[in-house]
Amino acid sequence: MKKKKNMKNTAGLLCMGVLALSLSACGSVNAQEIQTQPLSAVAPVQSTVEAAGKNTEAGQSEPEELFINLAKEALLSYFDVDMADTAGYSVSVQHMEAMPEFDAEAQTAVTFLPDELNLGEISADVGIDMENIQTKPMYDVTFTEEGKIKGIHLSYVDWKSSEKPVNAESAKDLAKDFAVSHGLAEESSLKILGSATTSSDTISVVIRRSEGHALVIGVDSLAGRVRFFEDMTEKSAVNSITPLEEGKGLG
Repeated sequence: MKKKKNMKNTAGLLCMGVLALSLSACGSVNAQEIQTQPLSAVAPVQSTVEAAGKNTEAGQSEPEELFINLAKEALLSYFDVDMADTAGYSVSVQHMEAMPEFDAEAQTAVTFLPDELNLGEISADVGIDMENIQTKPMYDVTFTEEGKIKGIHLSYVDWKSSEKPVNAESAKDLAKDFAVSHGLAEESSLKILGSATTSSDTISVVIRRSEGHALVIGVDSLAGRVRFFEDMTEKSAVNSITPLEEGKGLG
């Protein structure tokens, strides 16, 4: 039996086009080890943009197209998702400035939005059952200001439930294996900072990858697979799994 398609705070994604850690129930992903590039190996976006300017003068690719191509490569490299054909999708690129007051770093987000979710303007009195909507998967890829992969989220993907549900400890093992096998962190220096159930079918694991930075890796507790990852400041990563405090909202 296939599990129900997951809802990922789609309103936030549609409005911001970024990978927010609050989207803890991001859709399932199929993590396989194929031509994986570590974060440090991804071509810097800055140099790509500079080259894009020259290419544009020569009548070649626009910067947005280059970002989209980088996102396609990342989806294939990290999750075996082939988006060579984008028929049925709207593809957008958004450049966002840093917001220190929210501990948010500058980033560029590429969103592959299924036509089924491209709802346009919706009046406040119209009810839409986003949890049970029939749609193709939705993909988001973000890059840091330096042009490295910041994170990848896959949404609205049908997954079969595994025979053995994942618990907190096995989720940590899955997250660790994913980080090491995909070159996101060195096993010798990897440190798990904690984990928490962040939705009815998601366990988020925080792994320190460098000084001041950590990975948040989301594991589908029903299917037993990694469904998203994102690199962020350690403070934000730890806050994302901090329990709510009465009267204080999110940690």
